[in-house]
Amino acid sequence: MILRRDPVKALQIGFLTLLVISIAQVAWWTIESVSYTRNMHERLAMLYEADAQAVVSVFSNAPETLETLLPHLDISPANGTASVNEGVSAMLAEEASSRINRHVWEGGFFLLVLLSGLTVLTRTIRHDAELRVRQQNFLAAVSHEFKSPLASMRLSAETLLVRVNDDDSQRLGLRILDDGERLLRMVDNLLDTTRLEEGRVQLSPETIQLHPLAESCVKELEVRAAHNNIELQLDMQKDLVIYADRTILETVLRNLLDNAVKACIAGKGRRIELHAGLSGNHVEFSIRDDGLGFPPEDAAMIFEKFYRLGDELRRSTPGTGLGLYIVQRLIKLSNASISAESEGPNRGAKLTVSWPEAKSG
Repeated sequence: MILRRDPVKALQIGFLTLLVISIAQVAWWTIESVSYTRNMHERLAMLYEADAQAVVSVFSNAPETLETLLPHLDISPANGTASVNEGVSAMLAEEASSRINRHVWEGGFFLLVLLSGLTVLTRTIRHDAELRVRQQNFLAAVSHEFKSPLASMRLSAETLLVRVNDDDSQRLGLRILDDGERLLRMVDNLLDTTRLEEGRVQLSPETIQLHPLAESCVKELEVRAAHNNIELQLDMQKDLVIYADRTILETVLRNLLDNAVKACIAGKGRRIELHAGLSGNHVEFSIRDDGLGFPPEDAAMIFEKFYRLGDELRRSTPGTGLGLYIVQRLIKLSNASISAESEGPNRGAKLTVSWPEAKSG
């Protein structure tokens, strides 16, 4: 059955058929209504003219012309009576019945087409929802399967770096470690996306020193950034305190920094700045880079699921397009806000997060 083999194609065919039938039906109703209106106007005009001439005939004492002027009436001058012609009455009744039947059948058929379209749409949406659930379960299962061997690879690479001192082994070990970290972040993003969409993220807010946490996230990316000639700068008060869930805050900072590194690699940028400070009763921290950037009108779109910086320009940006989506969802769960700005492609970008309930420690 085509619906089960290719629900998208079935939906397209169904809606195309519905559209064609709807256009034909509306066109027919429009033409028929215009024709009926014109016909009724002409008939009424003729009837009124005949009435006028009949009145003139009566006043001129020429009643013999009434039958000619009013053919739809049976007139008896001798008895002084008149009645509607039976043939005309039958024709009017037949015309009314035909018109009513036609509208009932056409309306019923149109309603059937609509119901059929809704049925196809409902089944397609249900099939798509089931497929999406299966995909999420598959991604979660595969991600968990990836996580253990990747952690083992990272441990092996770290051991290799400790035990071997020659330059080639160090270089290869660092590359293995860097690629392993990237894969682990991708797996974490997939798992985080699944938890967010299933509503399984629980917040445990606490008072956190922001500077040590940000410094740790920066150090995680320093080797990769240095390998691509990117300078990471941290500009932040050391006594700045934030009230947030530690895991969520770490994920937000790590993903924002990772996104900035990717943007610099793709756009040949050389600098990333992480700045934070107090703004009223909020902590505001921003990450600015001089990398790929994006069109200003895409400022909200970059947080959409699977959107990748550079997709419209060269479609070569690494990543899954989940990092900023996860960041926005986690920030919303924390009653915080995030905004993005850029002057255009290849002119860098700035992402600013405003976190509530801040205080100086």
